[in-house]
Amino acid sequence: MHLVPASDAQKLQLDALTYSEWGRLLTLEGYLSRELRLRAHPWARADMRTWLLCADDGAVLASCETFRTGSFQRAPGGALLPGDSFAIASVFTEERLRGHGHATRLMDLLAAELERQPRAHAALLFSDVGPRLYARSGYRELPAWDWHLAPSPGAPGETVDSLLRESDLGPALDRMRRPELPFFFWPTPTQLDWHLERGRIYVEHLGCSLPQSAGATVGGSTALWGLVGRSAELTVLMFDARSPAEAIALLEAARREAHRAGLSRVVLWEEPGNASLLPLVAGATRIARDGSLPMVRPLRPDVHPPALLPVPRGLWV
Repeated sequence: MHLVPASDAQKLQLDALTYSEWGRLLTLEGYLSRELRLRAHPWARADMRTWLLCADDGAVLASCETFRTGSFQRAPGGALLPGDSFAIASVFTEERLRGHGHATRLMDLLAAELERQPRAHAALLFSDVGPRLYARSGYRELPAWDWHLAPSPGAPGETVDSLLRESDLGPALDRMRRPELPFFFWPTPTQLDWHLERGRIYVEHLGCSLPQSAGATVGGSTALWGLVGRSAELTVLMFDARSPAEAIALLEAARREAHRAGLSRVVLWEEPGNASLLPLVAGATRIARDGSLPMVRPLRPDVHPPALLPVPRGLWV
């Protein structure tokens, strides 16, 4: 067995095979169009690769995608040293080929390939099949809790200093505090826009509107959000609240934006930095996440992801 990058023709063949797994809400034609559109996004064009596990005769046994994402190590003096990490998505084996360990072999060969990258830090994935499969290849699971809030009527801008537009993603990220940790992941504005592109694709199928804002600021605090996928929800992609009052104000603005767009709820991923604030938000409900279990694997011996590594929703692929 060996690992090879997929050609454009092979990517199209994979799209047809994976429709049954990930094509919910879309026709086959719509799903194929979605995949082409997402691969054409600037972030995917620059940082996405599709990988094939092939038998000795060239037959494809399993496949996956990787997206390069930013990460940082903190030097002993506190300086941040940038590097590359890789988010892994769409791990797929045809049903007739399952049960033979192909996915595990794919993950092992992929890790060896990624370890050879000159700035490699770590690999990150979001498992929908529990931790066992990926633990075989050295991945460690992280906590996975969601917070849900019901939409609320009212003007979203009334509780905050400003509402953000899609063009504000870069300045908004610059406002946010980096984690005070020896290692962490950090997305780019283009990476976050890839999530918003998913919402642009799905909105016509969901019976709702695209949110008019992409986030908000209040005091020193910032949140970024959007309609980002197959559910009519306002998803918080990044959240940096400096106080309980500012956390409440940001999430009230998100609730009002969800109501204005006709969305069913606001969803925020729990992180170490917001875990103590969210129970103070009236009406917020904590729920064990269904799928998208974050798992991380170092790609270098000097990279040590902490046990409570923050993984905001903006890192998901």
